[in-house]
Amino acid sequence: MKKHIVIKSIVLLLSWLTLSPLLLIFDRRWKLLQKRRRILLFFLSPLMLIVFAAVLVACYLFYCNHFRVRYFVKPRVVENITGVAFPEYKVVDCRQNNSRMDKSNSFTMEFKEMPSEGFYEELDEHFDSFEPGKYSYSTIWGNGIEAPKGESDKDDISFSVDIERGSKTFHIRVMEW
Repeated sequence: MKKHIVIKSIVLLLSWLTLSPLLLIFDRRWKLLQKRRRILLFFLSPLMLIVFAAVLVACYLFYCNHFRVRYFVKPRVVENITGVAFPEYKVVDCRQNNSRMDKSNSFTMEFKEMPSEGFYEELDEHFDSFEPGKYSYSTIWGNGIEAPKGESDKDDISFSVDIERGSKTFHIRVMEW
């Protein structure tokens, strides 16, 4: 018997937090609350909807600032942009620099195993090398410049990768403006 009251109370609380009409329907049927408490909760319920809306907006902004940029360090995305298949790697460090004009994120990546010579030969074909053993790739898109395959033209992005031969780490920099 008590188990059903606890379950009903939880359902009642969840319905109060989401939609006040559900509260009235369930409470009228189960008769768990007094009329005064039911009226008070009925008027407080819209305030909870406002709080839920604020939480959703905060989550969306967090997603835009945090997870959106991490999209650009996924192996499939890096391969689409650069044209080079990268060996497995992981994010070691992430530094953000957000100003009014742009958002800049610098990632330090680490290969799980040392890359093969075939990887560096591919880098010779697709990347710029201003010094022996150092490879650099950078591109921009958006604002009228065509995006790489699979990317959106509506974002203004600057993307760069720096790799040094024999090093297990490399750097990716993504800037949005």
